[in-house]
Amino acid sequence: MRRFLGSLAAAGLLAGAASAGSITVANSNIEMSGAVTAGYFYVTNEGAGNNNDYFTVSNFSVGLKSKDKGTIGFVSYFGSNTWDGLLGRTTNKFKVKYAWVSINPVEGLTVDAGLLTTNIGYELYHSYDNLNYTFGMVWNAQPVTYPGARVTYSVAEGIDVYAEYNQDGTYGQSDSLAIGSIGSVGGIDYAVSYYDGNATQNLIDVVLGYSLAGMDVGLNLDYHWKDDATKTAGQDDTAYGIAIYLNPAVAANITVPVRLEYVNQGTSGIYGGIGDSAYSVTVTPTYKPTDNTYVRCEIAYVSTDAKAFADDKGNPKDNKTFIGFEAGFLF
Repeated sequence: MRRFLGSLAAAGLLAGAASAGSITVANSNIEMSGAVTAGYFYVTNEGAGNNNDYFTVSNFSVGLKSKDKGTIGFVSYFGSNTWDGLLGRTTNKFKVKYAWVSINPVEGLTVDAGLLTTNIGYELYHSYDNLNYTFGMVWNAQPVTYPGARVTYSVAEGIDVYAEYNQDGTYGQSDSLAIGSIGSVGGIDYAVSYYDGNATQNLIDVVLGYSLAGMDVGLNLDYHWKDDATKTAGQDDTAYGIAIYLNPAVAANITVPVRLEYVNQGTSGIYGGIGDSAYSVTVTPTYKPTDNTYVRCEIAYVSTDAKAFADDKGNPKDNKTFIGFEAGFLF
């Protein structure tokens, strides 16, 4: 699931949420969409004192956006959700997740301002928009949402360029800049971004997507480097990650998405406490009884070259396994 999220959310590399319905309010027509999803997971090596299994309401999400194209529009999402990542778990309480106002002063030019979603990466904000339930290691080191403003210009059919200023805290500071391009050329969807963390850390991100012999294929490449102010003498200051997404269709309503990842950070710590490098394999058989419902199982395995995890007795381990089930209703 591409994280082509902000105002540039174009045709996806995979099937996303069900078609939004519309509601009419006093002054305009509004599209509404969202989902309720829940699951059960068993996780090894969660550490002493932590449950190895748990139930979770992974998403309760409601989205609203202006339906009629005009000079000023908006996008908003609110609710609660859980990000179950290969390197950790985060639960967001009920709140506005992201929202922005869009201004279209002239044809082909859009200005978005508010709480934006990043244009970086392949995986999307909501787990139900992604091929896999868990979020990957590459996603773990990318920005997600932040207050800011983005200017987007359509330079040609299917090709956009953008520039943004935001107040992100991903790298421990408040100001960041980003430029990039998103579009499709020769049947290949692409996103190329440069993200500058204002004298802290920087990121070049490349996302490619293609449909090959009935199978959706995605690629996410990241290269990170630290600025002088955040370098530590004697430690590495660069890191890179690669994630490959394969989505073969077994039948009309059955797919078996696979995610393969490798990250290498040396001693930089950019991807977190995983040692110098790590790899992961995630397989998620998915059945969609209807266009707006799904059930899926998942098994994910992550291995590090250091003992980054611990079992229920506190003994250090170099791997972790996720096994679980999720069901969802999209509206």
